[in-house]
Amino acid sequence: MYNAIVAFLRLIILILFGLQVEGLENIPKTGGAIVASNHTTWFDPVAVACAVRRPVHFMAKAELFQNPLLNKLFRRFYAFPVKRGHADREAIRTAIEVASSGNLLGIFPEGTRARGGELLPLQSGTVFIAAKSGAPIIPVAVSGVSPLRLRKRIIVRIGQPIDLEGPRRISKSEMETASLAISKQFAQLLRRNMD
Repeated sequence: MYNAIVAFLRLIILILFGLQVEGLENIPKTGGAIVASNHTTWFDPVAVACAVRRPVHFMAKAELFQNPLLNKLFRRFYAFPVKRGHADREAIRTAIEVASSGNLLGIFPEGTRARGGELLPLQSGTVFIAAKSGAPIIPVAVSGVSPLRLRKRIIVRIGQPIDLEGPRRISKSEMETASLAISKQFAQLLRRNMD
């Protein structure tokens, strides 16, 4: 069901907006990885899912799962809840399991939508999950997402994998260095999207 719905959504996006994807070769064909994307609109997970040719298991805010119908729908699409504002141990365990089991984990390191378009400071969870699971982090920059503006092309640029050579414990300074590396790639990729 996931593949069929995503293929349908990809077709709709191509017809209504246009979709440009670059760097798809940086997504491994097999094995676990963390697809870490910037986040400006509610449509970003759809854009990432349509750009990446493998199922993506997204962490999504717990509030979305309170409605029984949406709860069922999101879980059908491999999404799982995370409680924002504090360390959600269950969500982190689930994320580590997803990535270490050979799946793609979708995560938004900023923790919430950056409504002004500017990158927000990154939360440490992405790097922690990567270190614990041994999965590389693949920065992804999405721009042009505006479901209300037809024919405005959606651009998804996929960056170079950041491998923390885990699973292992990671120090605070290593965590900060890795977060900075993700931020730098976000900035570079978004700059190219504006060219």
